[in-house]
Amino acid sequence: MSSTQLIDSNNYKYNPESKNGVYIIHGFTNSTYETRDLAHYLGEQGFYTVANNLPGHGTTAEDCNRCKYTDWIDFVEQGVAEMSSQCDNVYVVGISMGSVLALHLSSLFPLNAAVFGATVLKFRDYFGTRVMTPILHKIITTREKKLSYPKNIRDTYKYYGYTVWPMSAVNEMRKLTNKVKKELPLINVPALIIHSEKDTLQLPSNTPLVYNSISSEIKEKLIVQKANHNLFVFSPDQDMIFQKVSSFFNQFQDH
Repeated sequence: MSSTQLIDSNNYKYNPESKNGVYIIHGFTNSTYETRDLAHYLGEQGFYTVANNLPGHGTTAEDCNRCKYTDWIDFVEQGVAEMSSQCDNVYVVGISMGSVLALHLSSLFPLNAAVFGATVLKFRDYFGTRVMTPILHKIITTREKKLSYPKNIRDTYKYYGYTVWPMSAVNEMRKLTNKVKKELPLINVPALIIHSEKDTLQLPSNTPLVYNSISSEIKEKLIVQKANHNLFVFSPDQDMIFQKVSSFFNQFQDH
């Protein structure tokens, strides 16, 4: 793993004998690099944690371009079904596109609680993602990630996972968001929604969209100041975020 490409092809599992399971889902084009710290932390808190690479992730951008959004849905559904078969309590954590998948799972499974971090249902580049990508993704197969960031930070920013956007996969993510937006009213699990003020990739309006659209009676927002879009990697906010996730889940255990 080079220092310029922050990517991890490994899957992580901690504390498998615990009956309290947490299924953790990383973001689009990312890998378990951004979720492994949280998996380790929650494992130390007594949870059985699983953080796997989604299909087409932790490998190559070309591999990602071969995936359909249904591959990601099938993968996480199977993961949570397996966890449900061996745990008394099941929780889900998602970040970015992983949060979109976590929302889908929350509409389907009787989870104890869920965490939705830096959710991307609405895109910052609306025209590019919603209009141009469906037309051009087979012609322009990749796009440099740094072009998505402001010029003043693009040369110093850390790019997690792939250094390019796989454009056919971007089109699949667009389809995924269309599906999950319709499922939001079906969600009634206790929910913690996390957003950072420093996030330059996600539209801030995603946070109220999720908060106001889900049907959960118990729902909280945690707004942090110093983390970037990748909320769970090391930052001055990391300890606070991890402790909040753990304490939130501990409220909703069926003993």
